[in-house]
Amino acid sequence: MAPWTVHRATAPATPDDAATWAVTGACRAHAAMHRELFGHADAAWQVPEVASLLRDRPYERSTLLVVTEDGAAPEAPAVVGAALVSVPTQDNPHLAVAETWVRPDARGRGVGRALLDATEAAGRAEDRRTLIVMSTHRAPAGDEATVAARSGTGAVPALDRAARLADARGYALEQVERFSTFAFPLGGERAAAVRRAYDDAARAAGDAYRLVAWTGPTPDEHLDEMAVLRTRMSTDVPTADLALDEEPWDAERVRAHDREVVEQGRVAAVVAAQHVPTGKLVAFTVVEWPPALPEAAYQQDTLVVAGHRGHRLGMLVKTAQLLRLEDLWPELRRLHTWNAQENDHMLAINVALGFAPTGVLGMWQRDLDGAPPVSAQG
Repeated sequence: MAPWTVHRATAPATPDDAATWAVTGACRAHAAMHRELFGHADAAWQVPEVASLLRDRPYERSTLLVVTEDGAAPEAPAVVGAALVSVPTQDNPHLAVAETWVRPDARGRGVGRALLDATEAAGRAEDRRTLIVMSTHRAPAGDEATVAARSGTGAVPALDRAARLADARGYALEQVERFSTFAFPLGGERAAAVRRAYDDAARAAGDAYRLVAWTGPTPDEHLDEMAVLRTRMSTDVPTADLALDEEPWDAERVRAHDREVVEQGRVAAVVAAQHVPTGKLVAFTVVEWPPALPEAAYQQDTLVVAGHRGHRLGMLVKTAQLLRLEDLWPELRRLHTWNAQENDHMLAINVALGFAPTGVLGMWQRDLDGAPPVSAQG
């Protein structure tokens, strides 16, 4: 047996709380993995983000598991890997979703197995029967062996340790997401190209739609309509055969989400398209920016509701957002986004705008009822 102890992290009450060691160590390990893969740690978890997730929340419960060597002192440098396990509490009662990572210098020593054992045990402890585990990879080279997604589109490098472990443990690679990056500043020609794309989309949308934008929490007058859009987001984007049911949103859930964004140290920027005849919001896109890491931002949800597709509203809200981001956040240099590989329409928009492929995210799924139970330590 590998000499590892798995600890369940405690939510730190303050930034200098002694319990912060586990969260800090987990984030440092995640950052080390991202730097090795991508040359930067923009998309690695930050301490305020994870600390926020570990607090009591009305719609989701999260657990952070960290691995140290047996007998190691409880301090951040001792953490060699971590898993963040989340379960919905108002919907999807069958489901647990996890992300696991191992510090690069600790690979090949059983840390990943210890984390997966503990992750599955955490899912069972929550009475969940389905576990989705996410793994982060560089994009596969053209001639290397890969594991193809069951969705029929996308693959991850077959020899990556995370892929080998998931496959050996009976997980199916249901879906692959493409991790892409858009570079700022725009510059003259690139700004002109985005402006042309915006003008073309505005002409296609015509007078039936107008744009609405805000930064920060959702204005009261848009809470109910954003709740409808968020609900549709949970089912209308491609999810392959992942066992995901609808997430019902209402105004209070939108408010709760907005509060969490602030608690995580981020600022949200939203551009939405409003259908003029009905006054309803029918498309939106969201970018979140952490002032503590001002050169990076994250493209979150983008959606056009089914009855309003075909009017280039996706391109309209995305280009409007890109054109306003430099004014909002002048230090921004990289905007990151993740899209299902089978989401041809949104990927085509991103490619046309200049988002460059950066890596891939694997979505592995298995039935916990069919997996032998392994108890977590610590």
